[in-house]
Amino acid sequence: MKKNLLLAASLIFGATSFAQFTQTNEPTIGDGTTLYVIDSMAPNFDAETGAGASWDYSTYGGYDNDSRVLTVLDPTSTANASDFPTSTATLDIQNFLKTYTTSSATERVSQGFVYTDADLGDIVVVLDTDDALQYQYPFALSDNFTDAFEGTATFDIGGGPQTAPAAGELTASVDGTGTLTLADGVSYSDVTRYKLIDSTTVNVQLLGEFTLLRTQYEYYDLANSSLPVFVHTTVSFGQGGAPISEFSLVLSAEDPAYVLDVEENNILESTRLYPNPASSEINVVLPNNVEDAQITIVDAVGRQVYSGTINSMNQQVDVSSLNEGMYFVQLTNGQLKTTKSVVIK
Repeated sequence: MKKNLLLAASLIFGATSFAQFTQTNEPTIGDGTTLYVIDSMAPNFDAETGAGASWDYSTYGGYDNDSRVLTVLDPTSTANASDFPTSTATLDIQNFLKTYTTSSATERVSQGFVYTDADLGDIVVVLDTDDALQYQYPFALSDNFTDAFEGTATFDIGGGPQTAPAAGELTASVDGTGTLTLADGVSYSDVTRYKLIDSTTVNVQLLGEFTLLRTQYEYYDLANSSLPVFVHTTVSFGQGGAPISEFSLVLSAEDPAYVLDVEENNILESTRLYPNPASSEINVVLPNNVEDAQITIVDAVGRQVYSGTINSMNQQVDVSSLNEGMYFVQLTNGQLKTTKSVVIK
């Protein structure tokens, strides 16, 4: 494993010694917690770092008890067990991400992950050539490192499943300690934030390079739990800097009493496309209260093949000139955007 370690020398001892990650406080098989989905447009507070940081999510609403269960599983009990034969634990964020790991007294490493995308299905990344370092123990405020990884990825694009070489780089840090305020003013005063950025490039024959980029912030009350009390994740999948699919998931230990109305978040998510598969035209049905949207269609390698404006609630788009295959329909209205997939046959 290639490591470019930039570890700070100082550690936190005494009364705040719990604010560091070690093998003794990492989650183990059987651990679990329920986190509630809140406003996906909530900020990530990337600039709020260091000792004495303050992260306030108290004003952001939820989705009427919508939740995700975080569970540490035995890898042999999962559907992808055969892909990760050496892993000893799997952290499962329900319907979103499974991360396969092993650990020792000095580090925790990942053998890969399974990311579930609403449009593409499961993207399985197996790091069987060079696994990815996630923690070097002990891991405390201001510690950080960068690590390269390599393996293979399997996903469905361009009309069928693709398996291709995958390689990338991961940067992890403990970038802040302080106070986290969640719904209804519930406050966690001794929180440690773990930040992870990983970029995985997949080289698909004839289609080119695709990149899966994840930025994830995990907030821990390490004195009381081995699992995070708050998670802010953004994932994008695309080519040449053009996202084919983007998704943000924000999870909180506290369920907001304030329930978001669909118009207050991304109403474009409820846009409908039909027929799918299509041959000559597709119907784009905008949600109520959305009068128009910019539309862009890109092919499986990220090339723009159509752009225009949808200016009625139900408008037909001519796709008769497009070749057979999978395409991605990107819709934008102001700050709102969504991406839908469609197959042309």
